Amino acid sequence: MKEKLKNLKILFETELTKCTNFEELKTLEDKLLWKSWELKEILKWLKDLPNEEKKEFGQESNNLKVFIEESLKIKEEELKNAQFKDIEDKEKIDVSLEFPSDDTGHYHPISITSKLLEEIFISLGFKIEDGPQIEKVEYNFDKLNIPADHPARDVWDTFWISDTINNALEDKEKFLLRTHTSPVQIRTMLNQKLPIKTIVPGRVFRYEQEDARHTCNFYQLEWLVVGKWVTFWDLKWTLDTVMKKLLWDDTTLRFRPYIFPFTEPSVEIDVSCQICKWKTCSCGMCSWSWWVELLWAWMVHPKVLEDCGIDPEVYSGFAFGMGIDRIASQRFWISSSRMMYQSKLKLNEQF
Repeated sequence: MKEKLKNLKILFETELTKCTNFEELKTLEDKLLWKSWELKEILKWLKDLPNEEKKEFGQESNNLKVFIEESLKIKEEELKNAQFKDIEDKEKIDVSLEFPSDDTGHYHPISITSKLLEEIFISLGFKIEDGPQIEKVEYNFDKLNIPADHPARDVWDTFWISDTINNALEDKEKFLLRTHTSPVQIRTMLNQKLPIKTIVPGRVFRYEQEDARHTCNFYQLEWLVVGKWVTFWDLKWTLDTVMKKLLWDDTTLRFRPYIFPFTEPSVEIDVSCQICKWKTCSCGMCSWSWWVELLWAWMVHPKVLEDCGIDPEVYSGFAFGMGIDRIASQRFWISSSRMMYQSKLKLNEQF
């Protein structure tokens, strides 16, 4: 019996070394363990052995079975690794090789404008903050002094996350695609120490009718300053400095009174249309008025400060924002914001 087990192990090891693919390995496995199962023939003799020998040879037979199974698994891994190595050798690419190409790619106008804006604000001592694009109602509306029954919520034409998710949640816990980057300002006031000087660039979403100035998703940049003795004059100086650096020194700003529920007082700011200035004609971007609404600005409402744990009797703040798409259109004389998202190489290749 011992001799048969020994010979079977030798036979298995010899046959295993000859296996060069998965089919041969499967045939060997079937021969020894499943179909023919040569071990089975040996085990038939166990019933005729005395109990002491039966226990001894039964254990040896089981050990041989375990050895065969483990060896087959190891061989299978070796064949897999050899197969992958062969694929790697055939399909390898030398990434250090240089391929001549006339088209090396281009920065998108929005990317160029965003980078320029960040550089300007960093030079003025601002920090860059970021936040989630899927936001809670609490941060997108409630903490900005826009409760559920406030008519201002209708202005943003919000994209809501699936009802199967939101139906089970309280109003302030519901999820939406953020309609502005202001929620990041709330998160900043809740988590950072005063004073605060920060900018928040990012993508926002609104269900709007698309035209030369509007798209259903666009890029926005807002900035926030909170500290002691912050006044509207600080806001006006910062705006004027940034816009002259971003566009040109002869850029003119026009302030118009406006109402935002999370600010007091508030203004919308028009900028002299750069497209009309250089083309000496009117355009669709400014609706033939020579002025483009590019910015909105405000002093932060005391209630918003209070809801964020900031004493409005001691601290004040201002914030303002802009659509990066419109800024890019003005800087590069692009007559429609929709062109930014139409994958037109003719546009991108200019940059």
